[in-house]
Amino acid sequence: MLSNAQAVIKVFLAAPGGRGKPFCGPGMINLLEAINETGNVRKACENMGMSYSKGWKLLNNLEKWLSYPVTERRQGGRGGGEARLTEEGIVFLKKYRVFETDCRKTALDLFNKHYAGK
Repeated sequence: MLSNAQAVIKVFLAAPGGRGKPFCGPGMINLLEAINETGNVRKACENMGMSYSKGWKLLNNLEKWLSYPVTERRQGGRGGGEARLTEEGIVFLKKYRVFETDCRKTALDLFNKHYAGK
């Protein structure tokens, strides 16, 4: 039926009482992965084309909603600071990616059922 169409799924997490406003989505998850790769919030933000202040805002907002730190950060001077994911941050990141994969699979199955079937 829709041979050139596909379902596009973006997973966002919103907290109860947050009026549906997400506290975590693809950008936040990509930032956590970039921090994990670079060991630095500023470098992670630069690699993503995100402002440093926005990166900090996203991290602080996520940690506020989760009520635990997802990163350990040490401010730097001339050489720059360091950052790494906490154990809780790593678990959160892994769970999000598994949940996202499950959501995409389910959405693809439903898309195929409703649009690709005869």
